[in-house]
Amino acid sequence: MAAAMWVRLGRNGTEIGMGSIANASISGAFLETTLQLPVNANIVLEPVSTAGAALEGVTIAARVARVDRRGLGIEWSAMITPQTLDLLTAAAPHP
Repeated sequence: MAAAMWVRLGRNGTEIGMGSIANASISGAFLETTLQLPVNANIVLEPVSTAGAALEGVTIAARVARVDRRGLGIEWSAMITPQTLDLLTAAAPHP
């Protein structure tokens, strides 16, 4: 599903940058970012509201599955709930 959610990325308890989820599914997502991370890196995503504040208590653990010039293909560490998927895709334009 198309998505348009900004996220803060963390690794080993430290914020490492920002990215935008371009599409998401129950098993993973594509994250547009300039960050260069290796395949299999464990990361944590923290969705950010349009006002720039982190959405309270929402964090999603993932691992980098592939890397390309536009960003990172990621797989969730555990399947996300339909509610979380709705949150990630809510801001995306729907045809």
